[in-house]
Amino acid sequence: MKTLALVLLFFLATNDFRIMEYNGSEVRTTFDVDTKFYGIYKGRKSGYLELKQDGTGVYHYDVFGFAPASCKKQPIQIEWGFLIDENDKVVQFSREYGMSYPILFKSTGETKFQGCQKEVLLDFIMEYKSGQLGVSSSDDWTKN
Repeated sequence: MKTLALVLLFFLATNDFRIMEYNGSEVRTTFDVDTKFYGIYKGRKSGYLELKQDGTGVYHYDVFGFAPASCKKQPIQIEWGFLIDENDKVVQFSREYGMSYPILFKSTGETKFQGCQKEVLLDFIMEYKSGQLGVSSSDDWTKN
């Protein structure tokens, strides 16, 4: 029994899988993806998304909107993961503009998403036919 537990632990540690909870359900994700996804996505304003290879990063809103005064208006430290299917493949959808990859961002600090109301945000990384990458939740965040 100990051997089985060690093998399972080794398998989980070497495949960069992460279970995240979203809308009351456990979702399998991975940050072991093509290196093209790692880096900083930014636009015209000060906001940006940074995806680090270790599955952490930063989500920094351009505008906080109607967040309560108790919500610290600072970059959101995150853990992230692309959704994976039952065959351990990254979920992707073909769209008119190219491909869409669902991704979960989980806040690991005091500042949360949507006015400090949500700990986990579902978003999409968009890969345009040109090869450029963008972030669905922002009008102009792209990776250079």
